[in-house]
Amino acid sequence: MFNWLSPLQVFTLDTTMITTVLVVAVHIAFRAGLFNLAPLGFAAIGGYTTALLVTKQHWPTLLGIIAGIIGAAVLAGLFALPVLRLRGIYLALGTVALAQAIVIGISNFDFTNGTLGIDRIPNRVTTLELMILLIVLFVLLELERRSHFGRAAAAVRLDERTASGLGINIRRIRLYSFIISAALAGLAGALEAHRTTVISPEQYGFGVLIPIFVYALVGGDGHWLGPVLVCWAIVVLRQYIDFAGSAWEHYIYGVLLIVMMMLAPSGLTDPKLLRKLRFRKSRRLRLAAERAAADEAAAVAAEVERAARSGGDPVDASTIISQAPSIAAAP
Repeated sequence: MFNWLSPLQVFTLDTTMITTVLVVAVHIAFRAGLFNLAPLGFAAIGGYTTALLVTKQHWPTLLGIIAGIIGAAVLAGLFALPVLRLRGIYLALGTVALAQAIVIGISNFDFTNGTLGIDRIPNRVTTLELMILLIVLFVLLELERRSHFGRAAAAVRLDERTASGLGINIRRIRLYSFIISAALAGLAGALEAHRTTVISPEQYGFGVLIPIFVYALVGGDGHWLGPVLVCWAIVVLRQYIDFAGSAWEHYIYGVLLIVMMMLAPSGLTDPKLLRKLRFRKSRRLRLAAERAAADEAAAVAAEVERAARSGGDPVDASTIISQAPSIAAAP
């Protein structure tokens, strides 16, 4: 089906779709007001779980991926209660510590092959399957966003005190968002392990997390489509401008974040930004309509004055007004 693409282009397309799943995992936590920096740790759990089960226990690929998702979600549930008691920068530091503890633990266990990682993981994930998975995920995200849980999560992000006054269980919303985010991160890690056929702790360093968070922060937490589109746009730019892996990549991400903090602190999907853009558009349309009306009035006045100077028959004002557009368009 994708024979018209080169192997490198197919690989880039597949990894972009897997990265999209990880970006959505980050967005789920951000939407509930959680500055969660642990998704790569849960992605490592998902990747190593499916890699170990498929290569050493000879599990089917699908069951291995499901086990990776469950493993990441269970671990998130175990650590959620102590971690989610933190707020702000302390929550970010706590989740970073959790992610690094997971990666360091994987590096030091013998059954994970330490820092050498695991290779010869069977590649049974196709591009078509990834596309279908992404479409299903988008549909579920939109349904969830419009559900009671999605509206409650948005309310918690905007104002915890008001949300609590409305009867929303803030702890439950944060707990579920944290677990769902971890499960999606585990799914992304499992898919990446099967697509790249090799896995190692180096794939889950903090430097790998920077582009993911740039996509999520620039896209904003107002709608899941924002981070997804930003992810795709930057991936395309990376391919055409060829700054991926260069010394300029992190500089570009830093400048992009600074510009967004100045122009749209809440990202491109911030409702305030969208309302401001709609207001400016309606204002331009109103000014254009006023200029058009002024031009028509000037054309009518000029025609009346021309008829008066020629000394001809009196001109009916209604006739001139009806002909105003053609008069204004005349040279």
